[in-house]
Amino acid sequence: MEAKTTIAPYRGAERIVILDFLRGIAIFGILIVNMSFFNSPFFTQSGGFTLWDDIPNQISRMFIWFFFEGKFYPLFAVLFGIGFYFFMQKAENSLRPVLFRYRMRLLYLLLFGMLHVLLLWYADILIIYALFGFVMTWFRNRSNKTLIVWAAIFLVFPIILIGALVGLLELVKLIPEAAQEMEAGFHAQQQYIKEMIEKAIVVYSEGSFYEIFRMRLFEYSYVVYGIIFAFPNIVSLFLVGLYIGRKKLFNDLSSGLKSLRKVFFWCLPIALVFNTIYAYYASTGSFIMPDWDQFMMVTGTMIGGTSMMFVYLYVLTYLFHKGIFGKLANVISKVGRMAFTNYLTQSIICTTIFFSYGLGLYGQVNYWQGILLSIAIYIVQVVWSHYWLKYYKFGPFEWLWRTLTYAKRQPMKRK
Repeated sequence: MEAKTTIAPYRGAERIVILDFLRGIAIFGILIVNMSFFNSPFFTQSGGFTLWDDIPNQISRMFIWFFFEGKFYPLFAVLFGIGFYFFMQKAENSLRPVLFRYRMRLLYLLLFGMLHVLLLWYADILIIYALFGFVMTWFRNRSNKTLIVWAAIFLVFPIILIGALVGLLELVKLIPEAAQEMEAGFHAQQQYIKEMIEKAIVVYSEGSFYEIFRMRLFEYSYVVYGIIFAFPNIVSLFLVGLYIGRKKLFNDLSSGLKSLRKVFFWCLPIALVFNTIYAYYASTGSFIMPDWDQFMMVTGTMIGGTSMMFVYLYVLTYLFHKGIFGKLANVISKVGRMAFTNYLTQSIICTTIFFSYGLGLYGQVNYWQGILLSIAIYIVQVVWSHYWLKYYKFGPFEWLWRTLTYAKRQPMKRK
């Protein structure tokens, strides 16, 4: 007779603090990148346009591209994969109930993501994490070698796909009539995007909630293309996280740092080269028309972003282990313990600041001001997370997510 399996969330004593610390840092990096997306239309980010082109803002934008964009959602994805490993460790007697609970967890994450898009903001990442999380469950019994091989495949897949598409279009351009039609279509698309940027600024800064809702869904209809062309690398990072979890690199930091140090020295030169490539082509290219500039942007962000993420992973872990952060590490880890709540709270705060039903400052906070605003919001989240967790075990959205996942009301208050 099969023994009864009890599945429950990990308690405070079972958490690895370094992982919460890394989540707390990742939340800050994600906010820095997202700030310009909160404050300006989607097409200004993807279409090669900008609302602010003076020197201080060009430097600020380049700073974000090189050091932040494409570096911190990968870090969060790796941590998500490590979390999957820990979740699977609950299968003491039978894997089936654990997988069921994990899939329910993903379904509720998908629901949260859908509500996030419908009610708050178009650039949601929760839906992507939920959908690709189901893909990760297929690899739970695969060997470590298989995980690394497939991680590499998912990493280069967007590069190969966009390269094949650009190559095909270049062949079509060899036909003069087709080249003329494509050029005319490109210019028409540019004009359309300029009109949509102007419309979006008016809607978000002055429109009703319903008008903002419609504009948000319109922009999200373009974001979903990233599921094919950009975000398969998230599966790659999930698998890397699962691999790291199996290797228990964060269970013993002294030992784990030796492995991470090797990765650091391999990734540092790659990160410097490919992030320079990305920053350069991001300043001149766009995603309107597939061309070689776009290919270089995708290559730069996929390889450069992932490499820089590993550089950050080692440096942050090393500094944490050496105690360089001191008490600040514990404070930041509390932000990470409430990462889900803090991510959604960032959307609530920023849409309230920028949209018409709040302060209506949409399109009025430039890049360097956005960096300062991000720091201010993060400081508020650090203080709030610290005091919240003095009285409660989980953040409010973490509590709701756990309660739904386990179909049982979770204890909230500390005794």
